[in-house]
Amino acid sequence: MQKCRSLQFSCQSCQKPIQFSIFEMDNNEKIVCPDCNLLYDFNDDLKRQMKKFENLCRQIQLSEEILSDTCIAIYLGEREVKIPYKLLLTRLNSTLDLRMGDRPLSICFRIEPTIDTPSLEKYREIV
Repeated sequence: MQKCRSLQFSCQSCQKPIQFSIFEMDNNEKIVCPDCNLLYDFNDDLKRQMKKFENLCRQIQLSEEILSDTCIAIYLGEREVKIPYKLLLTRLNSTLDLRMGDRPLSICFRIEPTIDTPSLEKYREIV
């Protein structure tokens, strides 16, 4: 995983991966495909949802101390299997499925929140 390259989606023109960081996006930043130079300008709703994901990452970082002790339980017949959240965060691929105009946009998380989230020193929650 590259530092500051936390999210990824496929270019709607050339289908090549475009990587970017929600932690470094400002309100006016546009993302450009490195292969075909198609410009992506996220609307306010997409930016709001990505900021909510940033808030989730920050909360996970704040909760890191208890993540190994917090589990999700799955029942397989009579048997219960407990999976620690910390393990889930490192093993599952997550996506945020949005729409950009009239086209679907699936943003893949290439991030481990407890490791890749920047320091909380300059963090201000955005609702």
